[in-house]
Amino acid sequence: MRCTIKQMELMLNHVDSPYIRCIGILYLRYVSDPKELWDWLMPYLYDEEPVKIASRHSKEETVGDFVRGLLNDLDYYGTRLPRLPLGLEREIKVKLLQEEQIEQRALKNYKDKQRMEYFQKIGSNVKALYGDEENPTTWYDAVVDRVVRKDDETGYEYSRPRFLVTFPLYGNTE
Repeated sequence: MRCTIKQMELMLNHVDSPYIRCIGILYLRYVSDPKELWDWLMPYLYDEEPVKIASRHSKEETVGDFVRGLLNDLDYYGTRLPRLPLGLEREIKVKLLQEEQIEQRALKNYKDKQRMEYFQKIGSNVKALYGDEENPTTWYDAVVDRVVRKDDETGYEYSRPRFLVTFPLYGNTE
């Protein structure tokens, strides 16, 4: 049984139950092309919706904890997950560390009310991360264009705002 891309997106963006998302995430970990795994799972690394995956005596975790566990570990409750190619596994571990630093910085900024007020003003000058296949991820000058409080497609309300910025030096918006 193979899911289409549309079916996979519907499962991952399901708003009724985080368990449907977790099933989609687990399915991807088992059957997707390892080179595509990061692109599929990265948006859910810090999904804060709570889930309880194991027995009733285990602690509750978030969807993000579940995703990071599937990327870090080879065992899933007594079942062996497929090995990732060594070079790709190392690349994912580096990306996980980068994302962890970004998340820590975001939480620190979110706790600073004065800083958050500044960030939420359209036109504010900020530093933002950008990277692509040709350029390593690094900090660039940017301008806040839009503050996003909920997902336009799913209606999911974020626990903290996200920002759409323009990089004046390059003219692109992210």
